[in-house]
Amino acid sequence: MNRKYDYMILKYHHRFLEEKFKGLSINRSEAPFLKTIYKRGTIKMNDLIATLFFHKSHTTRSINRLVQDGYVTKDKDPEDLRGYILSITDKGASLAKKIIKILDEWEELMDSFLEKEEQEFLFNLNKKVYDKLRIYFNEEEQDGETA
Repeated sequence: MNRKYDYMILKYHHRFLEEKFKGLSINRSEAPFLKTIYKRGTIKMNDLIATLFFHKSHTTRSINRLVQDGYVTKDKDPEDLRGYILSITDKGASLAKKIIKILDEWEELMDSFLEKEEQEFLFNLNKKVYDKLRIYFNEEEQDGETA
């Protein structure tokens, strides 16, 4: 199966986000973390890692930057002394709303190229490939979020 177009679409996605994020004090790799914390209000760090499927070290770096910039608070988890509970700040909520708007713009752009039936067909094809790869790699289905 030729994945040239998957790569090119991802390239355009990154380009779109880089352009839209220029005026914001966040990069596209940190956006999914802020969006998820905003939608949840508070979330345990381990749950965030499981939800977004990023490597722990990437998550830690991104969260530390979001904390440093005042978008998120990071407090010890009283139930797990090695864990943390993350919460959105007012400043973070304001930025998260802008990020969600940008991500919605991308989805609308992508959807505008296809008829409703084509969108459903593409969704089903992607889900089929995902399900087969998940089984191949012996992983449970996860109800995660994406950027």
